[in-house]
Amino acid sequence: CGMPETKITDVKSLLPWEEASKHRDALKDIAAHQFLAIWNAQRERQDNELRWGEEIEYMLVDLQGGTAKVALCADEVLRRLGPDSGGSDPTTSAGWRTEYGNMMVEGVTLPPFSWSLDDILLIEPSLSWRRREVERVAAEVNPNVRVVTMAAFPLLGVPGSTVPASAPSPEGNISQSVLCADEVTSPHPRYQTLTANYRKRKGCKVGAFIPRESIRDEERIPPGMVERLPFELSRKKVSSTDPVPGHIYMDSQAFGACQCCTQATFLTRNLEDARHLTDQLLVLAPLFMALSAATPFLRGLVAETDTRWETFQQCWDDRSEAELSSVRNSRCSACDLFIGGALLSPDAKEVVANDVEVPVHQPSIKLLTDAGVDGLLSRHVAHILVRDPILVVEGSLSSDGGAETNYWEQIQGTNWGSVRFKPPPADGSIGWRVEFRTPEVQLTDYENAALVAVVRVLVQVIMEERWNLVIPISLCDANDRTSGQRNAASQAKFWFPQPLAEGQSENTVREATQQPLSEILSGAQGIFTRCRLWLLQRQQSGACSSEALAKLEGYMSLFERRAKGELPTPAGFLRARLQRHPDYRGDGVLPAAFVHDLCSFAAELSRGGVEGTSELLGI
Repeated sequence: CGMPETKITDVKSLLPWEEASKHRDALKDIAAHQFLAIWNAQRERQDNELRWGEEIEYMLVDLQGGTAKVALCADEVLRRLGPDSGGSDPTTSAGWRTEYGNMMVEGVTLPPFSWSLDDILLIEPSLSWRRREVERVAAEVNPNVRVVTMAAFPLLGVPGSTVPASAPSPEGNISQSVLCADEVTSPHPRYQTLTANYRKRKGCKVGAFIPRESIRDEERIPPGMVERLPFELSRKKVSSTDPVPGHIYMDSQAFGACQCCTQATFLTRNLEDARHLTDQLLVLAPLFMALSAATPFLRGLVAETDTRWETFQQCWDDRSEAELSSVRNSRCSACDLFIGGALLSPDAKEVVANDVEVPVHQPSIKLLTDAGVDGLLSRHVAHILVRDPILVVEGSLSSDGGAETNYWEQIQGTNWGSVRFKPPPADGSIGWRVEFRTPEVQLTDYENAALVAVVRVLVQVIMEERWNLVIPISLCDANDRTSGQRNAASQAKFWFPQPLAEGQSENTVREATQQPLSEILSGAQGIFTRCRLWLLQRQQSGACSSEALAKLEGYMSLFERRAKGELPTPAGFLRARLQRHPDYRGDGVLPAAFVHDLCSFAAELSRGGVEGTSELLGI
């Protein structure tokens, strides 16, 4: 889910919200100055040796005794793995990072892949080695633990679903959930403090309300009411585990942050390229959410939705009730602004692209524009700084007004958008990057490799051919909502730009129409159609081997077949397995035996030879 990166041994003292909130204005000012310092130092930076990498979140499950439970031992697994393992070959090495859930281990590419197209052939071996390494160390900690790549543990929040056993603490100091134990959260102080401070800043505990399968129309929550429900329940002192009929209620940040995804980060040549790529990926992000949909089960129940995104958005909404009318969405949401430099040209009609009102931190926008940062980038940074710093390190503010802690990075890192524009760190050790954040983690290494490989190729084609996919940001919001619908990949339509009309400027925000994903991917001007032409040219020039071309063809075909309905998304695949399970009664409640069988299947799936692989992958 992209929590603030931290080492498991980092135990700096963090201020509770009552103290941290006293410093928010000063810290926002520091954060704005920190960004400005980076911009001044790095705005002319050029990186010619491009690199990229992915990150995947693994889930630890205990399958002892015929039941499946999340194994709360990730902190110990991470201590044994260390910050990295292996050597200098990315197929036999990885970096390891803590995550929010104490059943989650994040593995990252280390060292990063090069920009050679043939490095795509290294992704699957890398993921296979990484999975085996987590399995090896997890077995040392607990021989009953297996490793799966599932977007959400289906029983999280159901009594008896953790090892060791744990119970909610509704009167405690962390989440105050009536459903999910605080022990599910990593014991690292950062995550415990983050959770408590989030709740205190909001003024009540968080709440997500996801429609159940076969919800009746009269049970649906009217638009605009979902974000108000946590406050209503708090005022009424509701302690029910199911307070809203027809909906799956989740009242802890863990329900969102303990979901797993597959992400990729790309180093670009310069600031201009990073801004341009950010905009193009904003349009593609909801499409890949739908193509990778893998979350049909939540809190032991069958959802009407197929992805994790809505749960994450609602569980990580820290807006106070007074802010609901002025801050348009959660800290976890589709991005609110296009930022590409091309939109600054007179004919670009930037106001057409950025057609929604977004709040900004006024002191920051004045500081940045006065210092020469263009209005669009200044607005992006000032919009991020509308959010408060949640984690404040004790003693990090110095007497001269500076800060030892990088508060710019901390505030930016706790805004979980669909795409993240990533300036260089303060030490300049790496350049301008873009992170693609929406895909759900897939059941197999093959699928996860397919996701990041296809996005990797798209990134290069977009940059070399200078694609312009920008549409009004409000339509990206609409696509974001559509992406979570059941079977969206094959049955929904998404807003996407029409081809340029003759004589139309490349910088123009193009007319968009609603199109099926199959057309967006494989039509005459489809994004995969264009990638295939580009790849064929690269193969003919010797820049792409026949093996890499064949591998990419298989990867693109996987998603094209999902878009055509010839193959299920993981969500559709999981629903079908539930329907066939002998213990399922058709009532939308997951049998414990089904979840055990599903986790056992998921643990074995990447080893090959498991029945059901062809149904999922078509190979």
